[in-house]
Amino acid sequence: MFIFVSRFLFLLLIFFTSVVKSGADEALKKQALDGDPLSICLYANELSSAKKNELKWHSFALGNQGCKIDVDDKSYFENKPTIKFNDKPFDLKLLKSEAKDNPDKQLFIWLLYANGYEVSKLTAFTWLKVAAENKNLYAQTILGLLYFYGYIVPEDKEKGLLIIKNSIEGGSVYAKDLLVKLSQ
Repeated sequence: MFIFVSRFLFLLLIFFTSVVKSGADEALKKQALDGDPLSICLYANELSSAKKNELKWHSFALGNQGCKIDVDDKSYFENKPTIKFNDKPFDLKLLKSEAKDNPDKQLFIWLLYANGYEVSKLTAFTWLKVAAENKNLYAQTILGLLYFYGYIVPEDKEKGLLIIKNSIEGGSVYAKDLLVKLSQ
């Protein structure tokens, strides 16, 4: 009887573990498809190599500094701006007040979100749009990619390309490199 009960409990444990994992996988997939750069990177690790590389590329292009791409040709990232993060906690309230007239700090709020720091998607996206409106070329490029791929906003490839082209006209070599990649 003990063996039967222990086998039953073991099978029950396996069943519930798979149900919980399946639910977690679906939640991660939903967050990834909704445009969360960190979730895109984590979800990509669960996919086949071709789709995996594509999604990791999306995550990295959207500002996730830690998403490592498994492809040999990374030439379209040679001119990508990098932002250094420190390990101290960020005071988001203070950062928002400093960001009012500073497009770099406006973009930084998005980058915190893109790298898994405690910033809501709405807050991050709002500040990204403000940075893009204030002619931050990197913010314009990211915003264009969001529209191009339909992350956070409805997919609009024409609008996305237009925003990226505006960034190129402003002098962004990174956006120029990305446009080549998007045209392939």
